[in-house]
Amino acid sequence: MAAVTLPGAHDHEIARGPGPGGNLTARKRDLEHVLSTLARPRIAWPTPEPRWPFPDLPSGLAFLARVDRQLHAPELAQLSRDVVRSGVWRDYVVACEEYRDYRLVFENDFVDVWVLSWLPGQETGFHDHDISEVGICVADGAIREHHMHLRGGDSSHILGIGDVQEGPFGYIHRVEHWAGTPAVSVHAYSPPLAWVGQYREAGDHMVRLRQPGRTRLAPP
Repeated sequence: MAAVTLPGAHDHEIARGPGPGGNLTARKRDLEHVLSTLARPRIAWPTPEPRWPFPDLPSGLAFLARVDRQLHAPELAQLSRDVVRSGVWRDYVVACEEYRDYRLVFENDFVDVWVLSWLPGQETGFHDHDISEVGICVADGAIREHHMHLRGGDSSHILGIGDVQEGPFGYIHRVEHWAGTPAVSVHAYSPPLAWVGQYREAGDHMVRLRQPGRTRLAPP
């Protein structure tokens, strides 16, 4: 009886066909178990469940439902600006002393849009957005954005009310509160933010930690 051993399957054998004394049902069950085990990710990152209901879109944000393709950073910045101009972002502000908090405004297969609230001392640490691009617009107060450089210290600039920032594929930055209680910014990602890369120093070198996109990023 010919058999195939899958990588990592150890002693499990998968029969190509029935043979003398073969038990096809048992071997099929073994195959399903092995494939299920191999399909699991090696590291199981816990994805935080949203603790808020996802409401229907208010009429002032109905334009978000018309997004029917993947967007690039300039379009995402414009989308965030449109959310700010609608004024409806105020319904999504949630200031939290414990951590920088946020609310999901809208998501579909192509984009997700968030309102982030920042209090003094709150920041993200350096991170990227994996395969997603981002567009940011400040709705209230001000935030400070930092950029990492290979040589020398990081540079920074202030984003105030109405200012936008475009983050193309591979964009790395760190964002912190600058003014306002809270400062509020709108962030749009495309494709929806499934993963982020968080940068941390490990001894004498830097590492990138891949984490779920809905993780509350924090400084090291």
